[in-house]
Order: sequence, then C-alpha cells, then structure tokens
Amino acid sequence: MYLLKIFVISMITNLIQNKFLLLFIFFLFINCKTEEFTRTGVNSRDDLLKPTFHYSYKEIIKEPEFKNLKMLGSVKKSGVYGERLYGQILRCLRFKNITKKVEKKYHLPDNLLLAMIVQESGGVDLLPNSTDDGGIGLIHMQASLAKKFGLKTYKNCNKLVCKKHGKELRQLIKEYNYDRKKLISCDDRFHPILNIDAAARMLVYYKMGKMTQNTQIETAIYGYAGSYNYKKYYKNVLLYMEKLNDKSLLDDIEKEFNRQNKSLTINNEKGDFDLYIETHQKQNINYGLRKYK
Repeated sequence: MYLLKIFVISMITNLIQNKFLLLFIFFLFINCKTEEFTRTGVNSRDDLLKPTFHYSYKEIIKEPEFKNLKMLGSVKKSGVYGERLYGQILRCLRFKNITKKVEKKYHLPDNLLLAMIVQESGGVDLLPNSTDDGGIGLIHMQASLAKKFGLKTYKNCNKLVCKKHGKELRQLIKEYNYDRKKLISCDDRFHPILNIDAAARMLVYYKMGKMTQNTQIETAIYGYAGSYNYKKYYKNVLLYMEKLNDKSLLDDIEKEFNRQNKSLTINNEKGDFDLYIETHQKQNINYGLRKYK
C-alpha cells in the first residue's frame, strides 16, 4: 500500500512537471515565432518607406562575353514559354545572391523574394507587365507603390494603373537597347537591388500592420498582392518556394542547361551551368551588392 501511494504521488508530480514543461515549450515557441516575424531592424513602419541603400552602377566586374548560349525556354511578352519552369528558375537564380542578402536583412523566409521573382517576371530582365499597366521590375511594382516606398519612377509617374506609363516604359527599354545600366537612371525599378529591397520593405511594412490573414507573412503578401490576386498569388509563391528548395529539380535544370550548352563559352572559357550563374551573380556587384547592408 505504501509503495502504491509513492507511485501515485510520483505520477502526479511527473504530470504536473510535464504540464509546466509543455506550457514552457508552447510559450517559447510562440515567442520565437513572434520574434521571427517582428524583428525588422527598424523602429517604426514609417522607416520602411524610405530606402537606406543608394547606388547606381559602377563597373567593378567587367561585363562577360557569352558565345553559343542557349537559354531554357523562350521569352515573349508575358514571360517565359516552352520550358517554362526550368527557364524561369534558371533566370531567377542569377539574382539569388541579391535576394538572399535582402531576405537576411529583413528576416524574411528563405527564397520568398526569389519565388516572387519567379511569379512576377520569371527572372526575365526588363520585362514590363504584359498588360502595359505601368508595372516593372524583377518583382513587378506599380508606379504609385514604388513612389510610396521612396523609388524614382519614369517621368515621376505616381499612378497605380497607367497604360500610358506602361507603353512609355516599353518604348524606353527599346530606345536604350535593353541596357539596364542606362535604364536605372530613368527609373529605380530597373535597378535589381533597389527593386528587390523595396519589395522586401513592402512585405515588412504590411506584416507590421493590422493582421488581415492567419499569419503575418500571409498578411504581408496579401498587402502586396491585393485582395483580388491574393489567393492565387500566395499559392503560387508557396509552390515556387518549394520548387526552389527542391535539389533534384535544380539538378535537372543544371543537367538540361549543360546538355543544351555543350558549345557555350564565357569570356573565351568553356562554360557550364555553374559558371553561367556565377558569372551573372558577379555582375550584381556592379550594382552595389558589396555595399548593401
């Protein structure tokens, strides 16, 4: 009987201890999640409306020379066609050293910004919105939002939707012969780092505001995409984040690129997938990546 009492007391004690342990773990988890989505490095939401990075272009790394380059998929007015997913991810990986650094700065999930590039432009440089509504950038943003977050827009356009502005951007790209170095002097959205940084600031700005969805990150994307596009947009971004973390898929893209580019040379050296991505990412240094903090 005595042993039974000792056993019961021991069981009750363990249950109480376990209950407190579970409560401790729960509150620790909640605290960590809250900290994860609220750490931003800014004192207020208004701080996010102004860029802290200012840089145009300086040739630190000489522009590369590609010969016999065959890209996966072809580009049309609406983006990448043919080998669509392979072509989108291939093009987007050229900017991963930017998105990685920006995501770290603003405590955003890995590959979130890169997935948004897949969704918005497919990594196609200098691709206006297909409807010519005035949106531009690797992560498309309308003129009014760009202005709100401190970016310069062509002819100081400040409209959410402007067909005239959209057509002017398309014509401007042709006039400058698709030369991004020159285009960034006309509109900050052409600058890959300024564009991606502004998109990140937008996300943090919205997730620091009123909770409109189940989580802060969903609220952030809801704020960026808008109520009409949100559900499809969020679903697509999650899908692309999954694809960008799929090593087997990335390996397949690398193999296919190498299969189609057996004669590729980069700066007169034999080229392959790794060298192609590395060469492009080094070009991002010319847009101030080393100075970006």
